[in-house]
Amino acid sequence: MAASAARLIGRPEKIFVSVDESTGKSTISFQPADVGSPVQHEDDKTGSTAMQEARSISEKYPGCTVHGPHFHAARPPGGRWKRRRPAEAKSDDSE
Repeated sequence: MAASAARLIGRPEKIFVSVDESTGKSTISFQPADVGSPVQHEDDKTGSTAMQEARSISEKYPGCTVHGPHFHAARPPGGRWKRRRPAEAKSDDSE
């Protein structure tokens, strides 16, 4: 049994695996969220460790599905969304 499965407070319906490509960390999260807190794995750039653990948890809870791994990159620290200026309205006088 995986260490994260021992910490679950209920039955998960879905397990999500995501990998942050910029840091190499993988995260296992659960739905519903109150079943357990997310579990992170360091130096898991491919998500293989997290997927193996997610599959072992889903085997313990039949009907629980595993989704992922989903790869993403975190925004740089201090980075903010850039606002776009609204498009200029076209006037009818241009004819």
